[in-house]
Amino acid sequence: MLFALDSPRAMLDLHAADPDVLVLVGTQTGNSEIVADALAETLGDLGFAAHLLDMAEAYPEQLADYRQIVAVLCTWSEGTFPDNAVEFAEALEAVRPDLSGVRFGVCGLGDRDYDPYYQTAAYRLIDLLTASGAMEAVPLHDIDGGPSAADIAGAVDWVTRCATAFAAASPPVDS
Repeated sequence: MLFALDSPRAMLDLHAADPDVLVLVGTQTGNSEIVADALAETLGDLGFAAHLLDMAEAYPEQLADYRQIVAVLCTWSEGTFPDNAVEFAEALEAVRPDLSGVRFGVCGLGDRDYDPYYQTAAYRLIDLLTASGAMEAVPLHDIDGGPSAADIAGAVDWVTRCATAFAAASPPVDS
């Protein structure tokens, strides 16, 4: 992978990559949205076009329009999806669009004090995406509580690994 050092954040060589990344947001209190905004900004800094979409406005069939997806969501209450993601998750399970060729990463927010429910929504979303044929680009990134500045920095490092995996999985462009 080639990197340019002309900015504080190394730029990925995306000459062969699909530039579009769908960033899905499932939030109850706004914390997931704060993290998603930071991840979308980072993806933009790396040369991707990040398309933020609230899960309340998402529908399963549109996921197939993207080759790369990043989802940021919290686990709510006793292991459920946040309110804005419930209908989307139910529809994704019912429709099961063909997502073969799609790579994704999930960043989950939760609270270990609610064990055994910690990150259950994030793991459930991973299951739903893989059941539709999508492949996880990097393992789940979890945030316990917060998000603090350190949590957001960790999520930014994680999405940079996602971007690297997205770029590496892109088919070469014919010269």
